[in-house]
Amino acid sequence: MTRSLMRIKAFRNVNIETLNKVAVLGVMCLALLCLFMANNVALASYQKNMLQKNINDIRTEIRDLNLKLSEKRSIGFLKQAVQNLGLIVNDQIQYIKVVGPVAKNQ
Repeated sequence: MTRSLMRIKAFRNVNIETLNKVAVLGVMCLALLCLFMANNVALASYQKNMLQKNINDIRTEIRDLNLKLSEKRSIGFLKQAVQNLGLIVNDQIQYIKVVGPVAKNQ
């Protein structure tokens, strides 16, 4: 009980102007904290939007690359590549006939 009475007596010596200054300083600190947090939220939102835009751009690029890849794998493209490279069809395929073992077992 004596401690609480000592605290109350300590506050009785503090004048109202000092309490007002402490209250104003506290409100200013809270306002700065609020502004800081709002700024962080706005920056995080902007970064999220930029990352989402990058994701959409990469998805579009992947779609375009898949279309180009499927075009390159098509029969028409391969026939055109054969003609451009001057390749000919080999009708006479000859296979090597092996008689006996081809490797030694040790």
